[in-house]
Amino acid sequence: MLLQVNKKGVSVVIGYVLLIAISIVMSVLVYQWLKTYVPTETLECPEDTSVFIKEASYDCIAKTLTVTLQNNGKFSVGGFFIHSSTNSNLDSIATIDLSSKLTSGGVIEGNSVLYGEVVNALTPEYPNNEKTSIFDVTSYGSTLTEIEIIPLRFQEEDNRKRVVSCSNAEVRESLTCLQ
Repeated sequence: MLLQVNKKGVSVVIGYVLLIAISIVMSVLVYQWLKTYVPTETLECPEDTSVFIKEASYDCIAKTLTVTLQNNGKFSVGGFFIHSSTNSNLDSIATIDLSSKLTSGGVIEGNSVLYGEVVNALTPEYPNNEKTSIFDVTSYGSTLTEIEIIPLRFQEEDNRKRVVSCSNAEVRESLTCLQ
């Protein structure tokens, strides 16, 4: 009597091995394809983008903050992010977003203040090199001690206008109450 060997089990294992190999190859191909959609370089402002706070007056009784920014760089600026702190430690991070408290001197867009739609309106050339914005900060019970401003620009990238944060041009100013 001869023993018969069942070869069905071997073909099932080969099928699973092929299935796993095909799925690994497909995942590598999909990964390589999706990598082309992720930008390789981050957008940054030109190095000579710069603003400074010409005047920052804080009336802690009327709870208004008036900020005059002047462009002292070589490139135009389209707006800014503004944050404040109630902590007297100047090494602390300014975490209070003031952009939603804007009353005049710009347009609120998300968590930023813009000088115009998709326009870098704060130019380095006189007379358009300074803009004044006023903020109503009555909702903050504590006295504001400092502000932090990060300029932003609109830049053309792949035929599309993009907003770029100029974190390398951040400026800070201590605030004192006007009596």
